[in-house]
Amino acid sequence: MRFWCLILIAASPAFGIIENAEIALQNRNPVALRGFWDFTAQGKTIRLRIEKEWRLQGVENTRSAVFGLRLHIPSDLREGDFGIILPPVSAAMRLYMNGKLVANKGRFSPHSGFPENSSEAFNWYPIKSEFLVPGIQQKLTLEITGFQGGGGVFGNAHIYFGGIDEIKQRFNFLFLSIAFVAAAIFMIAVFHFALVPDRNYRRANLHYVLLSLAMSLHILGMNGVGYYLADIFVVNAAMIHALVAAFPMALTGFTLRYFRIKMPLVRIASYVYAAAMALLLVACAFYPDLIPLYLRLGLPFGVTVMAVSLGFTIYGATRGVIEKIEGAKLILSGFTVYGMAVLNDVLFYFSYSTPVKLADAGFLFAVVCVAIALAQRLQRAAQEKDELREWKKEISLAAQIQSLALPRRSISNYNLQIETLFKPMKIIGGDFFAFHEISESVTGILIADVSGHGIAAALMVNTINTIFLQQKDNAADPAQLMSNMNHALYPHLQEQFVTAAYCLLDFSEGKIRIAQAGHPPIYLLRRDGTGLEKVKPKGKFLGFLPDLSYETAELDLRDYSRMFLYSDGVIEAGAIEGRPYSIARLEKFLLSSASLTAVKLLVALDEDIRRATATTMNHDDDSSCVVVDLLRAA
Repeated sequence: MRFWCLILIAASPAFGIIENAEIALQNRNPVALRGFWDFTAQGKTIRLRIEKEWRLQGVENTRSAVFGLRLHIPSDLREGDFGIILPPVSAAMRLYMNGKLVANKGRFSPHSGFPENSSEAFNWYPIKSEFLVPGIQQKLTLEITGFQGGGGVFGNAHIYFGGIDEIKQRFNFLFLSIAFVAAAIFMIAVFHFALVPDRNYRRANLHYVLLSLAMSLHILGMNGVGYYLADIFVVNAAMIHALVAAFPMALTGFTLRYFRIKMPLVRIASYVYAAAMALLLVACAFYPDLIPLYLRLGLPFGVTVMAVSLGFTIYGATRGVIEKIEGAKLILSGFTVYGMAVLNDVLFYFSYSTPVKLADAGFLFAVVCVAIALAQRLQRAAQEKDELREWKKEISLAAQIQSLALPRRSISNYNLQIETLFKPMKIIGGDFFAFHEISESVTGILIADVSGHGIAAALMVNTINTIFLQQKDNAADPAQLMSNMNHALYPHLQEQFVTAAYCLLDFSEGKIRIAQAGHPPIYLLRRDGTGLEKVKPKGKFLGFLPDLSYETAELDLRDYSRMFLYSDGVIEAGAIEGRPYSIARLEKFLLSSASLTAVKLLVALDEDIRRATATTMNHDDDSSCVVVDLLRAA
């Protein structure tokens, strides 16, 4: 049935009246041998129009056929030898001029039904002038023996006849053009293979490299150049058909990775398809009897999947353009042009509306577009790395400056011993503590916590430090100091706020005075060992309103041996993982560690938080602690 369909298509009146299988030479320049040929198969001869692809494939029960064409060569053009360019053919082939053998390529095994070493590479052959017969008309004959029910394919339309020098030039041009396109795609693939280790674009690059390598090999194989690498049919066929397995998986994978599309089922389906098609191709290599089945069913299905994957890439690129992903416009342009080139080649094979094949050039255009897009992303990534390196230097310098801005970490005199701990969540943080040593017997201690963390919080810390230093005249009055700091800070706080606590230790009067602005309570360890006391006088956080007043709690200094101030990062450590350290755990720890020195207490607290939460003290927020040992009761 398909045989007669082929005949009807070839002889359809839509393509004009039936012409003779003849071509007349006007000069010695190469002439394309396209048009009507005498096609003889199974004892029947018909007139078959051969314009695009030469095939026995699809002609039922046809293993051998003869193509015949009459050439009109005027006597004034016979001053030298002629030549003919033949495209690659996946079958055994014999070429005759007027019944004289010009070329004999490949052999056919009747036992396996498989053309053994059917290595007809893309090549040209000289035709000696003595092969010509007297008169104008000459007979050119091609005998092809291919697979039973599915073989004998000339892969392209490069078949020319002309003077031998002119044929050499045309062949060199065609060969170099093919090699250039394949080599260009291959070199771009190799370049991007070097970028595969880049962590940001590793998978997108890897899929793109696989796609480019497969297409490069496909171009070489389709044009028979693979036979120059290894004169074996299976090798050249593998170069051609590896693309059928690799193209959908590589193109789909690239699209998913580059445009950050979350479609795991599509990715898995592409991998399963690639694995199944690769197994089928390997099976065909070892069991050639499967080749006709692959050509009838597997190849059409594979081509359909390739078309779907190309459409998916165009969809992904369109979505990328909408989402303003860098390089999306370039990739969309490249694969849209490639899609149009593929459509052109479909028309090339099945109609006469287009004279040339464009898919290879179209893919090269797509590859170049993708390469430029990836290069731009790589350049931006390099710039971002440089900027990140400079940013880290600046942050490191800022951390040093912040460290210098903090007061000394410990104070020791005959009245008290102060030890501190500061652990920012990032390199710099928003926690702050400072001291006013008003006299030998009077010391003020401030602890503050800016909302958030990072650069913005760290910058606010510098402001707090400046304002705190300006309030030294009010250091003896905690409530007034807090009120003045709130009033001074309010204009500088936009979307931030500050919690703080200020303690005045007056050893001359034996008093502790405390004011707080929304900060966690202060713990006092009783000197008689009866437990902890938690102090939290009323007061809004700094920045709530421009003018605020604060309460002052007054305690007898002689009753206490230790004071503990902290930021909420301590009790919130592990909260993100659902295991916060908690106030109860902190209180239990402070009681159990009463015998430890201040330095050892801070070390033990850090370790206890690790055990309880499986995280660090500064994992979820900035953390700071101030431990004050009251050495003298009065």
